[in-house]
Amino acid sequence: MTIMHNAILVTLTVASLCGVIEASANSGQSFLVDAGQGAAAPQDFYLWILAGIALITSVSLYRFVAFGIPTLLAGWYASNKQWLYTLLFAAMIWGVFYWM
Repeated sequence: MTIMHNAILVTLTVASLCGVIEASANSGQSFLVDAGQGAAAPQDFYLWILAGIALITSVSLYRFVAFGIPTLLAGWYASNKQWLYTLLFAAMIWGVFYWM
C-alpha cells in the first residue's frame, strides 16, 4: 500500500462521515420499524450509502493499522538498527554522566 492509497482512504472516510453527520443533522427524522411505518423516505437512502462507504473505508484503514504498520516498522528497524543502537548507547553514556 502506498501513502497516496492511505490518504485517499482517509479522505473518503472523513468526507463520508461528515456527509452522514450533516445529513442526519439536517433531516432529523428517524426510521420507525413498528406497525407498518418501516418505509423510509427516498431522500434518506443516500445517508445509508454514505454510512456504508464510511464503514468500509474505516475497516480498510483498521486493517492497514493492524497489519501494515508493524511490517513497515519492522522493515525500518532492520535498516536502521545500527543507528538505533548507537543512539541508545549514546543516551546511556549521557545518563551515566548526568547521574554522576
